[in-house]
Amino acid sequence: MVQPLRSINPRPKLVVCDFDGTLLNGPGPVSPAVRQAMQDVVDAGHWITVCTGRGYQLLKPFLGQFVVNAPLICCNGALILEPDSLRPIFAAPTPLDVAHDAVRLAVTRGWRMLAYLADMQTLLYYGYSPFDPPQTARSGYQLVRDAEVVDEGLDPLTVITGPLQKLMVLAPRSGATPEFVSAIQGVVGDRARVVLSSPRAAELLVPGASKAEGLKRVARCVRVRRRDTIAIGDGDNDIDMLRWAGVGIAMGNAMPAAKAIARWVAPPVDQDGVAAVLGRFLRGEIASAT
Repeated sequence: MVQPLRSINPRPKLVVCDFDGTLLNGPGPVSPAVRQAMQDVVDAGHWITVCTGRGYQLLKPFLGQFVVNAPLICCNGALILEPDSLRPIFAAPTPLDVAHDAVRLAVTRGWRMLAYLADMQTLLYYGYSPFDPPQTARSGYQLVRDAEVVDEGLDPLTVITGPLQKLMVLAPRSGATPEFVSAIQGVVGDRARVVLSSPRAAELLVPGASKAEGLKRVARCVRVRRRDTIAIGDGDNDIDMLRWAGVGIAMGNAMPAAKAIARWVAPPVDQDGVAAVLGRFLRGEIASAT
């Protein structure tokens, strides 16, 4: 997964890719064409990494499927990891009081949740574990550690006893309506911002944590100027990152708001859109911002 900067480039650039809906199509795996294109970026002497709403727990199974050489941005910028040791170099967890207020609302309304616990190993998940085989029958909340269900039928308020890496609230099948988002924002107030990472998933971002802030931090870390950054994404939670980057590119399958602010729109994820973007970048067809 991790590759060193292999050649001396007088002006290396930083490419940051969202994961779900950008690098990864559905359950995966990451396309070989996309992985090779990421390797080509490294071989050309540039920096590349992933900026995802996922916590480390759900990114870990895919680490061998893509190539990075700059710090990994997880939890929508609330967690940044060294690319080789995976040691945290920045963390902005969701405070316990914020998490509990959102959890109480979700339990009352019957909304499901996904909580990433701060140990980088444990998930609190409703229904079957994301690591279970298809058609596995489970009910209630499961505690999953290192891909194994260790407890089930739990009360989330008793399990969440400290700050979280991240909390996600899942809308009913009808999708995340404005009323759904407003209800969550109403209970957390100005202590967190609610953003959509998919049509059904609302995520809490604490002050100082966003994909744009994560991109800024990584750009400083690898000493790349803002104008020399390229961001690729598809969700509403990618908008601030696309806007901040020197060049912001939306996927063909992106949400309308992401497409509206992007410099241009790439092919969709099921057509290896990231590989197309990286190919154009390496051919010099994507100009830096001025």
